[in-house]
Amino acid sequence: MGVDMVRQGILALALLAALPAAAQMYKCVDERGVTHYSDKPRPGCKGGEVDIRPIPPISGSIAPGNRDLAKQEAEFSRRQIEREETEAKAKEAREERCARLRQEQNWLSFAGPLSHIDAQGRRDYIDDATRDARMAKVKEQLRLCP
Repeated sequence: MGVDMVRQGILALALLAALPAAAQMYKCVDERGVTHYSDKPRPGCKGGEVDIRPIPPISGSIAPGNRDLAKQEAEFSRRQIEREETEAKAKEAREERCARLRQEQNWLSFAGPLSHIDAQGRRDYIDDATRDARMAKVKEQLRLCP
């Protein structure tokens, strides 16, 4: 009796221990309508074998178990980098917009008469009602700025 016999015995025990994992389940509905599940069929009950399978994913397809993990990690990293770039661009655009709004608020706050040059090169003066309405809109939009 050597080491090989011990190894074979351990292997046999390991295989026997794995058998219950593949056990069949049975569903039984008794005379009162109560449903029972067990690993052995019950006499006098309605029901039968239960087909136990894993629930498929929402997509309906089951991915192979030996999928390349390095590929998954690379895809995850790529998506993460794209998301960070998108967030950075959105933050930059928000900061530029806020800077323009602050500049316009400073211009509207000027005490004297305001004017701008139209497309034909003529000076067009802004009345106080228009200035006040635009100032209110600018202040409202600046509330969203950091």
